[in-house]
Amino acid sequence: EVLAVDPRHRLGSEGLSEGEVIVAGGLEVHVVATPGHTWDSLCFVVPQEGAVLTGDTVLGRGTTVVAHPDGELGAYLTSLERLHRLCGEQGITSVWPGHGPVIEDALGVIDYYLAHRAERLEQVREAVRVLDPAAPDLPRLVVETVYADVDQVLWGAAELSVRAQLAYLAAEP
Repeated sequence: EVLAVDPRHRLGSEGLSEGEVIVAGGLEVHVVATPGHTWDSLCFVVPQEGAVLTGDTVLGRGTTVVAHPDGELGAYLTSLERLHRLCGEQGITSVWPGHGPVIEDALGVIDYYLAHRAERLEQVREAVRVLDPAAPDLPRLVVETVYADVDQVLWGAAELSVRAQLAYLAAEP
C-alpha cells in the first residue's frame, strides 16, 4: 500500500492523518500535519532517532517554495512554528529532508527558515509599496525586484512563492 493524505495518491484504501503512529522495522514514525508548502504536506517524527523527516517543508539546502495556489504562506509559517515547538519539546536534533543532506541542528535550521520568510515578506511588502500594486504583472515585477540576485532559472519558482506572499499580505488586517 501507498499511504497519503490525498486519496488520489494512495495505493489502497488507507490514508495518513495527524497523530497516527506507524511502526516499521521496529521504529515508530509519528505523522505530523505540516501544510503550507502544499495543502497535504506531512512530516514524520522518528523519536528513537531524535529526527524529523521533513520532505519539502525544510530542505537540506536552500529554502522551500510555497507553491501558490496549493501552498499557503500562513499555513507554512504555522507549520514551521509547530515543528520548532515539537523539536524543542521532544528533543529532536536532526532534520532528514526530502532533498539535500541531513541537518544536525533542527532548531537552528527552523529558526533560519522563519527568519528568512520574515525577511522575504518584508522585502515583498517594500516592493509592493514602490511598485504599482494594481499592475497585472505584479508578481513578476516583485520577483525582478526582490529576487534580482537569484539565478533567473529559479524565477518561476520564486514567482509561485511571491504569489503566496502577496495572498498572505492581502489577508493581513
